[in-house]
Amino acid sequence: MTDPARGDERYPISLDSVETGSDELALQLPARAQVLRRLLGPDRPDYSLAGLRSPLRLRSTTHLLAEAGVALAGLDPATTTVHDDGSVVALVYGLVLAPRTAGVRLATAQGPVAVATALVLDTSQMTDRTVRFEKVFYAAVTWATRVR
Repeated sequence: MTDPARGDERYPISLDSVETGSDELALQLPARAQVLRRLLGPDRPDYSLAGLRSPLRLRSTTHLLAEAGVALAGLDPATTTVHDDGSVVALVYGLVLAPRTAGVRLATAQGPVAVATALVLDTSQMTDRTVRFEKVFYAAVTWATRVR
């Protein structure tokens, strides 16, 4: 049983398309995910943590990830490969989402919602109660729809 007042709401969503972000991510959508719970962030209280049905692939570099504030020591070796040339390939199973417009809730929206979409690279974020920006990589603004 879930308690929406505590942010424990669970529901399926579809990430339908990329509004702004990489072509590589756009080619992997649509993707299905399950919102697991809401998360507090240092800047706003309405982040959501979601688990993907099938992983998304991220191709990047250690330089770009570090510049974005990702703690490279937290990269999960079970899902992330760092090559000698600094290139990184990660299979991403978790997302942190935030509606682009304050006050909009994906859980109650009647149609697509633009959401800031971050890829979870440090899997300990999946059990954290707050967003830790050093554990995620902001990837795009995507259009997400609650699946009913």
